[in-house]
Amino acid sequence: MLYFAEGQTFDPYFNLAMEKWLCDHLEGQLILYLWQNEHTVVIGKNQNPLKECRLAALRQDGGLLARRCSGGGAVYHDLGNLNFTILMPSDQFDLHKQCSVLLQAVRQFGINAQFSGRNDLTVEGRKFSGNAFYHGPYGSFHHGTLLVDTDGEKVGRYLRVSQAKLKGNGVDSVRRRVINLKECAPDITIDKLKTALREAMQQVYGQPGTPWSWTAQQLTEIRQLANEYQSEAWLLPDKFQADLCLEKRFGWGEIQVQLQLQPQRITACRLYSDAMDEVAISTLQELLQDCPLIPEALHSRALKAAAEHPLIPECIAWISQEIEGQESTW
Repeated sequence: MLYFAEGQTFDPYFNLAMEKWLCDHLEGQLILYLWQNEHTVVIGKNQNPLKECRLAALRQDGGLLARRCSGGGAVYHDLGNLNFTILMPSDQFDLHKQCSVLLQAVRQFGINAQFSGRNDLTVEGRKFSGNAFYHGPYGSFHHGTLLVDTDGEKVGRYLRVSQAKLKGNGVDSVRRRVINLKECAPDITIDKLKTALREAMQQVYGQPGTPWSWTAQQLTEIRQLANEYQSEAWLLPDKFQADLCLEKRFGWGEIQVQLQLQPQRITACRLYSDAMDEVAISTLQELLQDCPLIPEALHSRALKAAAEHPLIPECIAWISQEIEGQESTW
């Protein structure tokens, strides 16, 4: 059965907790959840906010930092942006079908939108929507932004985007990379886009939608989860003194690796990445932890996860090569 849920607050912690709660309590439902955050930078699960965001400027201006449970990169949310989450049982996850809902909705306004790259929706070669994905034990979701009339100056002010990433997208600043839908269709509004999304959802999935409602007990559970999303333990990285820091951009995204080393062993590590596969980064960190610094050991650990997470062998091969090249420095 198809349900429509809509956020009742602009609080990012509550809204992110809401989509996670919905995903954890799916019982075969299909849900379109529409929501907005006010003046917030949201980073991916495995990102370092100190690298991705000008945190001091954001907080000085009264903005909030939030971290989601999915992978991908940092985004800026204000009330000119509409967030969507499409939730479904994991065996019904279909990226093409979900994207067709978004594209069909936007095209109702005469905008020739396209799916581009690993997770972007674009028009005229510029991005108006970044998408990310989460696969949990009880269900999956596909969520992202839809820039209708977002403040581009603040996007550039608060987000730090690496030059390698900008160069890969053929632009020299984050503001040049994005576009508001209002630039293409001046009559579009948040409310009109919400209606278009609901209509497209019903058409693509071939069933009528029913409004979702929450009980008082459910809202209490969501507020408790929101407190966890707001905690510094979730938002900020722990202190870590690294002996070696590595950074590289792959086709699937960027990764920063911080290692504590002793002769012939990695004693501890921290990994940060905008990879869409957020589980792969956590798995890679576990594999590197307390790993002997010999090629056979690294190769053996890479093979354990290669089938499920193809990026891991590529990363381990690169890390091994970098360590060998800098061995004399530590």
